[in-house]
This record gives sequence, structure tokens and C-alpha cells, in this order.
Amino acid sequence: MAKLLALSVCFCFLVLGASSVTFRQQGEENECQFQRLNAQRPDNCIESEGGYIETWNPNNQEFQCAGVALSRFVLRRNALRRPFYSNAPQEIFIYQGSGYFGLIFPGCPGTFEEPIQGSEQFQRPSRHFQGQDQSQRPLDTHQKVHGFREGDLIAVPHGVAFWIYNDQDTDVVAISVLHTNSLHNQLDQFPRRFNLAGKQEQEFLRYQQRSGRQSPKGEEQEQEQENEGGNVFSGFSTEFLSHGFQVNEDIVRNLRGENEREEQGAIVTVKGGLSILVPPEWRQSYQQPGRGDKDFNNGIEETICTATVKMNIGKSTSADIYNPQAGSVRTVNELDLPILNRLGLSAEYGSIHRDAMFVPHYNMNANSMIYALHGGAHVQVVDCNGNRVFDEELQEGQSLVVPQNFAVAAKSQSEHFLYVAFKTNSRASISNLAGKNSYMWNLPEDVVANSYGLQYEQARQLKNNNPFTFLVPPQDSQMIRTVA
Repeated sequence: MAKLLALSVCFCFLVLGASSVTFRQQGEENECQFQRLNAQRPDNCIESEGGYIETWNPNNQEFQCAGVALSRFVLRRNALRRPFYSNAPQEIFIYQGSGYFGLIFPGCPGTFEEPIQGSEQFQRPSRHFQGQDQSQRPLDTHQKVHGFREGDLIAVPHGVAFWIYNDQDTDVVAISVLHTNSLHNQLDQFPRRFNLAGKQEQEFLRYQQRSGRQSPKGEEQEQEQENEGGNVFSGFSTEFLSHGFQVNEDIVRNLRGENEREEQGAIVTVKGGLSILVPPEWRQSYQQPGRGDKDFNNGIEETICTATVKMNIGKSTSADIYNPQAGSVRTVNELDLPILNRLGLSAEYGSIHRDAMFVPHYNMNANSMIYALHGGAHVQVVDCNGNRVFDEELQEGQSLVVPQNFAVAAKSQSEHFLYVAFKTNSRASISNLAGKNSYMWNLPEDVVANSYGLQYEQARQLKNNNPFTFLVPPQDSQMIRTVA
């Protein structure tokens, strides 16, 4: 009872604190004028195989004023909340339980490698590959896995893929606050989860349907069936995913969530427990400072009068990403051209050869406007419900706006497709969903296998078959690799 009271007091201060900050930012007085504040309870519960998620209505006037959305989730024994990312930064408070979680930071190396001397692991027998003994199984590499326990506050940046797992008998109970009014959220203030695995109902979808214009009965039922259950990959065509990940269609069907059992949902139960590589001293990481945003500058004081105002990023310049069979990409941000910090903008120039593609990815902190300079490309864009919202050729002279966090991929239809993309953040960041050092590349194999219902041989193919960082050559210039 004391613990519950303490939690209530903490959340009172949390919501009021968030409100006080937002009052100064917003200036929409009508939205934040109250004659009475009300205590709120969750009014929606989404059941899954390994637990459940409860949500509060984000359209509530008080949540709207504070610029936050609130949810609560419970993980039972051996339950894995499958990977997702959000359009706004969030904090997750662990009220009860302990386990492991992972954050996939784009561009960061996979620092957990097998085998590591003295490392602890879960039940490895469940990890055996067919025809191999334990010492011969393929090695796994992924980004850092963190331990958590009761009382921890986990900071999850906007656009960063996140997963969490309960390895104990005690249920994990966690409360999540999304800061939808953050400057990092360039969509509207509605909270969105971009699910990266399975078929599952959007946490806040029904509130969006309630607040929007009512559809006719037939259209409403069709829209509900279309919006519920899709992950980001389910919106891409089989051809794009097979090319992007360099895997066969059987694996792609699992990636798209086509072989899901209806009851699995966002939280799945891992039979026999999840096998994750962790060092024995992982509990000491609780005392380490958490990751946070830092202020960056170039170390030189500049005034607007003396600032450099131009930089060449065209074909003649050195590329940031280059593949002789696929093309090149060059980017410029505030680190290259400091004045962009004042403008809040950055840019990208790309050249893609015929039938090559850039992998499915999303902009973590910016909207992007792509302008076709020369040639054309088949472009697909997928929203948070797994719906393909654009699936056409982008032709020379046309422009396309890709909202923040919407996943996008493109395949050149010309000898050289040239484009420039303008982004609404001076340090725009992307997160690749496929390829080397991507979201999929940096997940532990057990998380891949259990999130997508794959055999471990297939999970390894999905993780590692595409050795390219961003640009993928035409399929006829390479063979889809298989894992022996």
C-alpha cells in the first residue's frame, strides 16, 4: 500500500512538472485553462500472449495541455515486448520486477560479441543450430544489453528502437510517459508506436479514431481492419524486403507478420527463456550514468555576419556512403556547416544506379522532403500502422514529403537516379531497418527468432544476409546468401 501511495505521489509530481514546462512552451491558453483537475484511470487494455498494455486517453484535455501520453505494461515470466520505436521521447519507470532491455542507437557499433570470456548466458541448449554442437554455433554480435530492476527510470529517445524482457517469476510492471509535445516530435501531438515485429493493435489507435471524423460504417470497419495489426515491414512489398534483407520469401512472410497467431500481440512468451549475452558484472551498470542528449558545437565562436553560408555536396564531392555497384550518398549538417544549427535544417544528396535501392529506414528526428533531380525511382513509404501510404514512381521534377519516423525505401528505375532531400533538423539522423549495423543487425539472434517466429538459422539470415550499410546493389549482381 505504501509503495502504491509513493508511486501515485511520484506521478502527481511527474505530470504536474511536465505540465509546468509545457505551459511556458505552448501559449495556447484555452487548452491549459482548468477549473478542475481530474484523477484519471486507464480506459483501454490490450491483451497479449505474454502480458498486457493499458492506456490513458491522450485526447484528455489535461494530457493535451501537458503534452504527454501515458501507458502501463505488464510482462509475465519469459515475456518479450517486441521491438518498436516512437515519435516522441519517453521515460519508463519500473515499478516492479527486473530483466533486460535493449536500445538500438543508429550508427553505434555492436559491442557485445560472442564468445566473450567469463560471460554469463541464459539456457544455451535452446540456441543450438541443427547439425552443430554448442562450440560450433554461429557467433552473434549486437548492441549493448542493459539490466533493469525495480525503481529504475529508463530514458528512450525518440525514434530509437526499444525492446524489453522479463526473465524472472515476478511480473514486470512499468509505466511509460511519452513527451508528445517535445520539439523532437515533428508529427502532430498524437502518440504513435511504430511496431517493428508481429501483428498487434496500436496502443493509442482507438483514441485517434474517436477524435477524428467518423467514417461510414462500412469504411470504418475496413479502416479498422487495415490499421490494426501491421508492423512497419508489413507495409513493404515482398520484393523490396527480399532485396533489402537478401533473404527468401519464407523469411519475409514472418518479417511482415503474416504467420502470426492472433493472440500473440505486442508481448510474446519465449519458450524456454530468452538467450542473451551479458557480462557477469551487468548489475554494476545500474550505477553508470544513463545516455542523454548533449549540446554540440564546433568549438569556434561565429557570428551570423562571418559565418560560412555554403558547402558543395554534389557529384564532385567525396561521398559519405559509396558502393560502386549501387551509388553514393553525401550529407551535410550543422557539424559540417554550423549555420545550419540556426536554421534547424540539413540536407542529403544521393545518386542511385538502376535497380539498386536504399534500404528501408526512417528519419528519427526530422521530416524529409525528397526532390527528384534526375531520373526516377520506385518509392514506398509506410506509416505507424504498417500501411503503405506511398507506392509510386517519384519522377524527375517531383517532390515527396516523408514525415518523421515513417519508414521509406526506394529502388532506382533509371541509370542514375539523383535526388536531394531537405530535412527539418540541423542534425537529422536516420535509423536503417535492414543491412549492416542496422536495427535488425544489432538485435540479439534470440530476440529476432522469437519476435518473428523464425528458426535460428532463419533469424541469422535475416540479421546478417545483407552486408551493405545503406545502398544495396541490383539483385542480379549478387546472390542471396544462405546460412549453412
